[in-house]
Amino acid sequence: MQSALRNIYVRPLVSGILGFTFMLPACYFLLTILVRILFGSTSMYYDISPSFLQSPFPVFALHKAQLILGCLLLAVLFNVAAILRLRLLQGPRGLGIGVAYRRYWLNTAIAIQSILLLVVLIAYTFVQHIRY
Repeated sequence: MQSALRNIYVRPLVSGILGFTFMLPACYFLLTILVRILFGSTSMYYDISPSFLQSPFPVFALHKAQLILGCLLLAVLFNVAAILRLRLLQGPRGLGIGVAYRRYWLNTAIAIQSILLLVVLIAYTFVQHIRY
């Protein structure tokens, strides 16, 4: 039983599930933008978008925008940590860092999607900041 548990890769699965969970707020926000653009419905959009337009706010106030961007950053970090493996190696001139890439397709897909969502949200925030 013990050897069977060693063959199951739990860490990539857990980080993949956490990545999906952390991507939900950003996906919901982008869906509300899409509904506003395609159908003109503004009620859901105005519940969440004003937090992106507040310029002076305390760092730890946990506005919706901070929650959305912070969750995306956590999704990227958890999944990149599952993909990359860093080691300290003894080299001829001292310690060196070795990087190993583990091929977990789910974690790679979630990390790429999270980065793309983060780029879109940063662009949206930049456009809104210039607009107002």
